[in-house]
Amino acid sequence: MAAGYIDDFHCHSWHQIVFPLRGLLQSNIGDKRSIVPHNGMLYIPAHTIHKSIAVTNTTFLAIYLNPEKYIQYAQQPKSCQVTPFIKALILMLFETNTHKQPQANITHLLTVLRDQIDMATSYEIPLLIPTDKRLLSIFSQLKAQPYLSFTLKEWANIVGASERTLSRLCAREFSQSFARWRQNIRLVLSLQLLDSQKTIQEVAVELGYASDSAFVQAFKKLFNQTPKQYRTDNLR
Repeated sequence: MAAGYIDDFHCHSWHQIVFPLRGLLQSNIGDKRSIVPHNGMLYIPAHTIHKSIAVTNTTFLAIYLNPEKYIQYAQQPKSCQVTPFIKALILMLFETNTHKQPQANITHLLTVLRDQIDMATSYEIPLLIPTDKRLLSIFSQLKAQPYLSFTLKEWANIVGASERTLSRLCAREFSQSFARWRQNIRLVLSLQLLDSQKTIQEVAVELGYASDSAFVQAFKKLFNQTPKQYRTDNLR
């Protein structure tokens, strides 16, 4: 999916597992919206209405599972952090050699995958993309230039709204302050920058943080690991 692509509300008769190899997806399921990065995955039960938006250029794998055959998967959607083991299982299911295995062997793999999803840590990364056109304008500019340090008042002047209006819109769309929403945009965008050869200090500067320690602290608060730990896990 190219950045900005919208796979509008739809559902499948089979369960679906969505695993981004690269990029970021925003998922809408019912009234719940969250980000699925490339170290996360989304399990969507059959007949669940959902929508996906590519925040950045995104490549993902999709697994479809017949709910009437072999293994019973959960009835509730779940966004999970992908461990190296889960990643290996998913990639194995796409290998030609796996397809040549007896059905019983594939069933065993899918049973292990189900159990791993059940045990996996939920990965609830907050929503980024707003519906209000004024916030959407701010989001587009921050996505292109995350280092922009305009104050709420300056942003209000740029998009033609009052500070109070922007604060109220953020509270309504994200249940958080404008400052927290802006920081979350930077932190989620940092996931792709950490896949590059840039140092953590260079990533922090590109995102507009005053120091790499401030970036590390904010990153750990949102993702429950440091940028260095994220890099180590993602390279496994």
